[in-house]
Amino acid sequence: AASDVYKRQELESAEQCLVITNDGRQVAYCRYGSQDPVKPVVINMHGSGLEATFERATYERICQSLDCRGIAISLPCCGFSDEKPGRKVIDWPAEDLTAVLVAESIDQFHITGHSQGTPHAMAAALYFPQRCIGLGLNAPLIPTSLCKELDFANTLGTGQTPTSQQLKTVFMGWYFSLMGMVFGCLPPSFLSQFIKKGFPKVKADVELVDRFESSMRRAVVRGTCGDIWETAQDTCFNWGFDVRDVKHSNVIVWHSDDDSAISSEQGLWLADYFSAKYEDTSEGYGHMTYC
Repeated sequence: AASDVYKRQELESAEQCLVITNDGRQVAYCRYGSQDPVKPVVINMHGSGLEATFERATYERICQSLDCRGIAISLPCCGFSDEKPGRKVIDWPAEDLTAVLVAESIDQFHITGHSQGTPHAMAAALYFPQRCIGLGLNAPLIPTSLCKELDFANTLGTGQTPTSQQLKTVFMGWYFSLMGMVFGCLPPSFLSQFIKKGFPKVKADVELVDRFESSMRRAVVRGTCGDIWETAQDTCFNWGFDVRDVKHSNVIVWHSDDDSAISSEQGLWLADYFSAKYEDTSEGYGHMTYC
């Protein structure tokens, strides 16, 4: 009971909302920008290891200046959102996103994603072809099978983590213990090294690093088990849909040429596929250029 009170206090201090999906899971999200229900809506989806407050901190002032409603949703297991072991990205719009859209009385919306948030944004455009009226992809990735087909460089982590089926076996207890120590015991400053490595501008950007590390701490507020399920290959890299089934005419892609986590050729391919506006200027922030 004391733990539940603590979690509620954490949720309130983070200024987040909760909604229950049709399958009984709770999903956490943030609201920012205009609160006028008739204003345009943009949904911002975070990347791996983070949660909704990172996107709110990144986009709040922009949404205010554009006079639009901002929504950031924590993916399954991240922050205060319930986990869903073995999930597929294709299921997310019908479950988590739909619950938030209903709770906020949202019809049409724009959606952006960063990194692992980009497959969720594309899944939303696939599931809601009429309601999703704008698609923004920041440092996007494409599925492993398509990378192989196109002979593109692998995304960071491709082929290096277990599948959901493997994680279900008792023999994988060592993996949960190891990743639990990494996510739950090591300081966020250690885990944020990958965004700093080789990027002096990121190291010098104290506000960005603090925002990143704060979100990482909040991402595991309910423990590390759910986050471990999110590392599964079939959740991260094989999403249950073909990107080429997504049809959309209002798309923009941002993918810096100096991104060392996801090869920018993936973003360029997506821009070509969608006939989208493409921004690729290297600004010294690598994977975090969009911030």
